[in-house]
Amino acid sequence: MDVTQRMDRRRFVRLLAVGAAAAATAPLAGAASAKQRPAAAPHKAAPTHRALTAAMKKEIEIQKKSVADMVKVIRAYELPPGSPPASVFRPMRARRRER
Repeated sequence: MDVTQRMDRRRFVRLLAVGAAAAATAPLAGAASAKQRPAAAPHKAAPTHRALTAAMKKEIEIQKKSVADMVKVIRAYELPPGSPPASVFRPMRARRRER
């Protein structure tokens, strides 16, 4: 097919449907072949993460304390009555496209 030619809508939709069907059946084909294989010896699953070292635990505790201190300062800050909010949502008008 020539790249400069436009693909008609029907062909595009047909290719889209065929691709979606192929993608939907691909995992099913893999599952069917997995059932047919003989049972292999169970292998050990890889750990999801490394065990925490003492230094890592200490650093996590330091960061938790730091965040807690920051939140305490923010919450304790007194705002004068009638002060404006920190942020206000103002919707913007959509820009017109130039052709």
